[in-house]
Amino acid sequence: MSDLLPFSINSPGDLIDRVYECVTKKKPFALVRIGDGENFLLAQNSIHTAEELIRMYSIVAGEGYSGIAIPNLPARDRLVDAVRKADVVGVLSQTDCYCWYPLTVKIFRYYSFCPPDTCYAFINRQCVSMPVFYELFRHTAILLIGKPMARLRGILEDRYKFTNIRGVLNLRNYRDLDRVINSLPLLNFDLAFISAGANAKIVAAAVKDCGRVAFDLGHAADGIISCDEQGMYTWGPRYASQRTARQAGIGVKKPASLPCVKINPQKRIRI
Repeated sequence: MSDLLPFSINSPGDLIDRVYECVTKKKPFALVRIGDGENFLLAQNSIHTAEELIRMYSIVAGEGYSGIAIPNLPARDRLVDAVRKADVVGVLSQTDCYCWYPLTVKIFRYYSFCPPDTCYAFINRQCVSMPVFYELFRHTAILLIGKPMARLRGILEDRYKFTNIRGVLNLRNYRDLDRVINSLPLLNFDLAFISAGANAKIVAAAVKDCGRVAFDLGHAADGIISCDEQGMYTWGPRYASQRTARQAGIGVKKPASLPCVKINPQKRIRI
């Protein structure tokens, strides 16, 4: 694959409809989103040595950023498999930092990734800011996976009136991964919302293997929690202005097609 642009899915509404259709038709599906944390893992011993990556971005030597520290070649191989299995892959379009779009293109070429559909990596945040996201999935049998999900469950049930959340699985780091994956066949759910960094992609593939639907929710879960703490729904005007302010703070510019970020190359970008 020579290029990842333009994306085949540009509208969060289209993605929500796609996910809902798969849920209602019992069609296995996985959305995974690739950010810089996933790029570091995928680039190990393919684009760069682990030592080179750690010299460039020292944060990747610990698990605090993506949930998986490098070097970890088994995790890399599992992540490669997860991207190959995904139905929709979200990627960063920003070119200002090497670890964003430029490294993504190198990785996709190296592994010959050719996902059926692509979207912007931050489409998760756009999806949760739309009332239809909550309306369509309010009564779906949902499994929540990840560190913030115990808090998110209460918010979805109390503020957004979700009625059918089947359980919560904590996933803090790579050491928790197999426990979570081994639990999936034992649980009765149709849709998994996953917020677990790079581990989320591997779990999403396992959810699809179980015949279910996986949505890589990522830091959008934190956005829902933050809004609730301020007594707001995610689509309220204060939420929209806060998102704009955060973007302005890191210098986001929005041309006619895709967003472009102007920030320090060492700045974190949380998907």
